[in-house]
Amino acid sequence: MNKYLIACLALATSLVAGERSPNIIFILLDNCGQEWWGCYGSEENCTPNLDRLAREGLRVENCYSPPVCGPARITALTGRYLFRSGMVLHHDAALYSGGGLDPRREITFARLFRDAGYRTAISGKWQINNLYDEPDALKRHGFDESLVWPGSIDRDKVSAAELEQFAKAVRDADARFLGRFNNNIESRYWDPVLMRNGRRETHPGKFGPDLLQTFAFDFLKRHRDRPFLLYYPMVLTHGQSVNLPAVPTPLDRDPNRSHKELYAGMLRYADKLIGELVAELGRLGLRENTVVFVACDNGSEKKLTARCNGREVRGDIYQLTETGSNIPLIINAPALVPGGRTMKLADFSDLLPTFCELAGVKIPSKLAMDGRSFAGFLRGTAREPRQWIFNMYGDERVVRDGRYKLYNDGRFFDLARDRDERENLTQGANAERKRLQAVLDAMPPNTPPPFELRSLSAFSRRQKSK
Repeated sequence: MNKYLIACLALATSLVAGERSPNIIFILLDNCGQEWWGCYGSEENCTPNLDRLAREGLRVENCYSPPVCGPARITALTGRYLFRSGMVLHHDAALYSGGGLDPRREITFARLFRDAGYRTAISGKWQINNLYDEPDALKRHGFDESLVWPGSIDRDKVSAAELEQFAKAVRDADARFLGRFNNNIESRYWDPVLMRNGRRETHPGKFGPDLLQTFAFDFLKRHRDRPFLLYYPMVLTHGQSVNLPAVPTPLDRDPNRSHKELYAGMLRYADKLIGELVAELGRLGLRENTVVFVACDNGSEKKLTARCNGREVRGDIYQLTETGSNIPLIINAPALVPGGRTMKLADFSDLLPTFCELAGVKIPSKLAMDGRSFAGFLRGTAREPRQWIFNMYGDERVVRDGRYKLYNDGRFFDLARDRDERENLTQGANAERKRLQAVLDAMPPNTPPPFELRSLSAFSRRQKSK
């Protein structure tokens, strides 16, 4: 009898005994910093549903995530810091090919849950494999079902000659040309291109986030009688492309508004969808036994500012600053997570072990894991597991505790007085500095990347180094 059947029998036995394992839903917004969420002090009035989930659940005050989407997602999916995989820079496999997250090297939480007998699905943005090059990638990573935005160049809109020009620009690391040509990327919003269980679909006249929401609802309905894991990495609030940073939504189709107004509309639409999903859980009788995690992968883009806690805060994507990579994270489950609380510290590597402990899913002992489960704290039965959190991008690394932050180049900040990191402390807090330095010193060096990393930021770095 194989391991999957054994897991299913064990799960069935627990259900007969009335010990149903909890469902896990992980909702991930794209490019939206804390300064836009009311529960973190935003004054932009975009997130009433998220704010209610935070108020009635648990809000993490400081959660570190790598400051751009690919590395952030890899960290969350694997529970491991980037130095282990070598994927230390953004690698946009969906757009530029060249290799993707390899299931022979990395194990995702979806695989662990599927092998433990859960039904698993993804709805939204994957990006860390090219699904035309690797059509079975999502299955191999553990997802039974999928509806995702492929994120490649739309071959219905460009000629063979243009594709060859694109391929040459990728070989030449021509970031300037690629930044313009990326306007030809498959749509994730209006008239979207999606891939359902490996088959490409086009949807003229439709709005992509609505289709992804419908898929999520259908998955919930069909699997309401058994434990499930739904990974819901929303395409909102990322722009359509580098040169189209915000789009109108069905709530307001007028494109003749400022970038900030369009972006706020995208966030309000994401908040609306999240509120509707939580309501659907209630209608299906799933609310009490489902733990809902909501986060964002990294900070907002640098062109955006938001009023937060009495000041204007500018987005800082790609940077290990607090604005660039200290992201929102809230957890809500009425019967399982006592509400009205905050937790001081977590990082994205903690998500996998927390999901697994909540669900009773075992992590292989041979898997080198950096994350620390905070399931006990969620339940109200244990203290916070972390005294520090770690983050990295490229060769830059940083560690912080509840107050102080230390970079691997020696910069040291008192975040209680200086959240914007303007005053590098050269004296004082020596014990705290020494303690944080010991954490950095204990981290191993970067594993060489498994292939040449491809993204606009990686191309730009490569050109500068020539």
